[in-house]
Amino acid sequence: MRRYRNGRGAALTAGVYGGLVLLLGVVSLAILLTTPDPTLLTGVALVAVTFPLGWLIWWAWDLFPDLVGRPVLLTVLLIVAGLVQAWLIWRFARGPARP
Repeated sequence: MRRYRNGRGAALTAGVYGGLVLLLGVVSLAILLTTPDPTLLTGVALVAVTFPLGWLIWWAWDLFPDLVGRPVLLTVLLIVAGLVQAWLIWRFARGPARP
């Protein structure tokens, strides 16, 4: 992390964001898999946290009628989108490499 100007701060920010995405995703999956009629406030929070990719996935989900009844797949896609965004946060926030 010392190789980049803001390496430690960027890694900390991306790590906290990625941890939040994983926490919300795992809790959402646990609720989906253990209750017969889940109410997913954590799923709504996961969509909000993964903005903008999460919202694009959410809106595009209705374009594929075969996938509408598969909320576990939607949650996994949202987790993946959030982790991609955590990586992007690290890439953009770390700054230029030190000479």
